Amino acid sequence: MRYRVLLCDADDTLLDFSAAEKSALYAVLKRFDMPRDEQVCEQYARINASLWKALERGETTQSALKEDRFRLLADALNVHRDIPALSAAYAHELGLQAPLMPGAEAFIRAVSVHMPIYVVTNGIASIQKSRMSLSGLLPYIADLIISEEVGFQKPDPAMLHIALERGGFTKRDAVMLGDSLSADIAAATLAGIDSIWIHWAREHTLSDAHYQVKNLHEAREIILSS
Repeated sequence: MRYRVLLCDADDTLLDFSAAEKSALYAVLKRFDMPRDEQVCEQYARINASLWKALERGETTQSALKEDRFRLLADALNVHRDIPALSAAYAHELGLQAPLMPGAEAFIRAVSVHMPIYVVTNGIASIQKSRMSLSGLLPYIADLIISEEVGFQKPDPAMLHIALERGGFTKRDAVMLGDSLSADIAAATLAGIDSIWIHWAREHTLSDAHYQVKNLHEAREIILSS
């Protein structure tokens, strides 16, 4: 096989973050007696996504992000709540949500037979560890490299370098799989590592990725090809 190690994103690559986010958010909004409908969920998702993009650009910190997303949502809804309590409750609820993307379990099982898999994820350590454990995928994962723990976040290539160093691999041994062009594929490009962009058949465009796939079955075929 061409590759000896897989570096893999977590959210919206292996784990269905959109479903997890919605379930956790509904639970917290109900607990804090806040408006809760599809429009509010979409509003939160936009706020959260914009803050994570700002984090990628170095314009905020993960610590600030945890509360700012709920402060901005409360402001938009014109309600007053205990923001630190909201943030803590959401973190707890999100850590309990681990729905999988289609084909994730079969993909991880198949690839792990042939090479170690290092999950490289931007996120909050306690949440990501809980979700990965509940997902059932953890026994097939060699290690988790989480931005909060290592002090870097994708697209910083340092996260990928750390994964390779832990396994004793070189960049020529590796391929990076992820759904985000601005985080996963950009990090791989900066690290000089081959990349696979999984776009899940959404409307997509040209990218710097070496390969583009619409599902994990196609990704598996590339990763395990001779």
